[in-house]
Amino acid sequence: MNKITELLNIEYPIISAAMNWVTSAEFVAAVCNAGGMGVLGPNAGQKLHPTNLKEYADNLRNEIRKVKQLTNKNFAVNYIFPLDDSGTLPFGSLLFDIIVEEEVKYVVAIGNQMVASEMIKLKEQGITVIYRPLNPTVHNILEAEKHGADAVIVTGSEAGGHFSQYNLSLFTLLPQITAVVNLPVIAAGGIIDGRGAKAAFAMGAQGVYMGTRFIATVENPASPAAKQAIIDVKSEEILELDGVYERTIPTPGGKKAYQLINEGKSLDAVPYHKNGYKETLLLGNLDQGTISVSPSAGGIQEILTCQEVIDEIINHISY
Repeated sequence: MNKITELLNIEYPIISAAMNWVTSAEFVAAVCNAGGMGVLGPNAGQKLHPTNLKEYADNLRNEIRKVKQLTNKNFAVNYIFPLDDSGTLPFGSLLFDIIVEEEVKYVVAIGNQMVASEMIKLKEQGITVIYRPLNPTVHNILEAEKHGADAVIVTGSEAGGHFSQYNLSLFTLLPQITAVVNLPVIAAGGIIDGRGAKAAFAMGAQGVYMGTRFIATVENPASPAAKQAIIDVKSEEILELDGVYERTIPTPGGKKAYQLINEGKSLDAVPYHKNGYKETLLLGNLDQGTISVSPSAGGIQEILTCQEVIDEIINHISY
């Protein structure tokens, strides 16, 4: 049996990324029901920014409960590590309490570095932890193994959303890591179909973690305008926002963010590439923000169901 399917008790080793705003309960359940594992990300299922931490917590709790109503399959919740052992995120304790109280058994934990105390907390509750360093290296993957992660996600610089400061491609990093760790490794960054997944498996990956491809699905809550922008974009058109480790489709808002950053007006660009993410990706107001995707988006030609995405991948790979 494949190590990831065995660890997560899922049918296929395909995990949808924990994307901000566009991982509603309905979408997560659709991925799970198609045989993969869906992950609830930040602001899951919402269209408005929470006004306080309690509202954020209540929203997440409701989405967790909704997923359980829509599927009996396993799913995960995104968990964010604090910057270091001495600091905590404002909602860190709240998030932990919700995960425990709602009996969530799987998390995708992200962070700039491994925080041993957080790993211990999660493992003491019997939670399976998939660790995803934001800036992956052989060293920090080995650290994750040392501190008890159950699996790791290796993200190449081809990723959408935040990509690594080291600018290492997936196929540069992946074989180095699978050669030295005993943990099951999940590949991420630029994988949009079975051909990419097959290549990752050939380099030792046991699963794939996909974001951009899953935005362009029927069940994803992204706006029709955003999905069409993904279908229409060519890889060479995608803009890299210097210094913020993000890319964007050249929407009017995306081009504005790119222009402002290049002019040295990074603060003026924030409403477009941070606050505007929801406006454009979720609400379809393309003049107000960015659509952060992998440059592999140029290879996405149609909107598919989550089942169709997963079936196409499984038809290409043996695991």
